[in-house]
Amino acid sequence: MVSVIKALDIVPDCYTWQSGDAVARVIRDAFLRDQAITISFAGVTDVPTSFVNAAFIALLDDFTFDFIKGHLKLVNCTRQIADVVRRRFDFELTRPKAA
Repeated sequence: MVSVIKALDIVPDCYTWQSGDAVARVIRDAFLRDQAITISFAGVTDVPTSFVNAAFIALLDDFTFDFIKGHLKLVNCTRQIADVVRRRFDFELTRPKAA
């Protein structure tokens, strides 16, 4: 069963690192139970990279990109939201790793 959670039901806004971290905690809890989750951005027009880094990119510390891709779906996204999430994942997946 896939849970659908509206981002604005978790946090009052999607503009800060702290809000992104709160969203990540909900996602991480679902992932640790091997559950898929859908995050709805209904009512959100844009997000900064600090929110995306905390909400989604930080998940790479605990899960592979393939796991995230298979267990996380974003819906009701504006083009800006979809683009910033895609660009941040692309950057993280292609940058050289520190030794």
